Amino acid sequence: MNLRKVSLLLVLTFCLFLLVNGLVDAGTIPPSEMDKEDLSGLETFTYLPVIFNKYANIVSPIGVQMYNSTGSSSPYHAGLVESGTSWVRVQVSWSDVEPTRTSPPTYFWSTGDNAFAISREDMGGMNVIGTIRYIPNWAAAGPEQPIYPDRYDEFAQFVTALVERYDADGVDDAPGSPKVMYWELFNEPDRFNFWGESGAEFAELLKVVYPAVKSANASAQLVFPGIAYDFFDDQNGPFTRSFLTDVLDNGGGNYFDVMNFHSYPIFYTNWTTNKGPGLLEKGESIQALLASYNLTKPIIVTETGWHSNNPPATIPGSPEIQSRYVIQLMTQGYALDAKIVIWWMYYDIEGGYTYDNGLVTKEDPPDSTTPKQAYYIYKDYVETIGSASFIRKLTIAETGLAELEAYEFDDSLNSKRVFVAWLNPVTTSGTASLRLPVGQALVRNPIANLEYSVLDGNDGKTDGYISVQVGANPIYVEVNR
Repeated sequence: MNLRKVSLLLVLTFCLFLLVNGLVDAGTIPPSEMDKEDLSGLETFTYLPVIFNKYANIVSPIGVQMYNSTGSSSPYHAGLVESGTSWVRVQVSWSDVEPTRTSPPTYFWSTGDNAFAISREDMGGMNVIGTIRYIPNWAAAGPEQPIYPDRYDEFAQFVTALVERYDADGVDDAPGSPKVMYWELFNEPDRFNFWGESGAEFAELLKVVYPAVKSANASAQLVFPGIAYDFFDDQNGPFTRSFLTDVLDNGGGNYFDVMNFHSYPIFYTNWTTNKGPGLLEKGESIQALLASYNLTKPIIVTETGWHSNNPPATIPGSPEIQSRYVIQLMTQGYALDAKIVIWWMYYDIEGGYTYDNGLVTKEDPPDSTTPKQAYYIYKDYVETIGSASFIRKLTIAETGLAELEAYEFDDSLNSKRVFVAWLNPVTTSGTASLRLPVGQALVRNPIANLEYSVLDGNDGKTDGYISVQVGANPIYVEVNR
């Protein structure tokens, strides 16, 4: 069941319980005041608030990328809410907000208000990552070029106003009090014609921006920009391999709260030999690099994904392949302990963009949307894994093959364990047998729409194990406790 629906059901049940017991009347607890603080104060009935808070506090790391408006006027809003996603990444343009340099500064907030609308309680109340992009021409040579050093203070002034407007503290808030607690500084700045060759300068910018963020909202998190960290300059690509180390060598590591990177399976050979998506191994490599600088940071992934169309043969795509990657990439994000994993994109990008990475289509005109297979797989993943805790990745000794990946989750809310398993590469037509030390389980293959039970002994041996066949389509093996 969708967690939002579960939470609502618990609240309604609790209200009914109070009515039956005579606690809600004209002289006791008005229903309009029954917020979480009121519930937790009812010491006589503490077990109900505990259950409510247990559901309400669950925030899965799973999210999507949006652009422009995210509010109820967007054609994507209803589907986005229904998907069960917990996070939305959306950008705000400095050049749109402050196109002209004035003293005092003049800000135009409409694009930001629209972008962050989905974080408003009346628009869905989702968690938002705000990506700050596009520098005005009076502050840099180009919209994603390094900011002129003598404009750092004005950028910090803008960031302070931005964070304050969207902190939902009741002071100088945007209409509806949208709340943004994660602020990402630019997008893939490691491109050589952006900040790629200017890691030292980026470290100096962090030293100015970090205190500006904290002065506006001490709880806000400054997120290191999502670096591509692939297709490097020494591989004839556009991304500077040394950008991150250049930032860290110049003291930038103490001036951001959250590490961040992008991961696309086409570059898996940089990180793994098992022909898998590579997100987990790439993240572990970045964590090891930070550790070499004595830095321990929470980690997020603000872009990952795949396409449903079939452009060049070297980058095959289909609705099935895209759906497989939804499960694979999100699962590896959990295994990395990533606090956020953003699927790029929620909808297809029109205008000649080669890859249809969206979970839904974009048809313009008319401005409408149709869910793809991957949308339903994403939604099912949220319902299956969204409330679970990652336990471990099974070893090669347990799976028997490096290409056979299996991950164990604990879903305490539903009193079950869930194993997620698949066989690499994503286009394989082969299968492999996976033995698990359980007596019986429900196996679901959501992409093929198959579901069946497996018992110890079905493989001809009663030995405390079940055997399941695993192919390119990831499966869920659900074990009741």
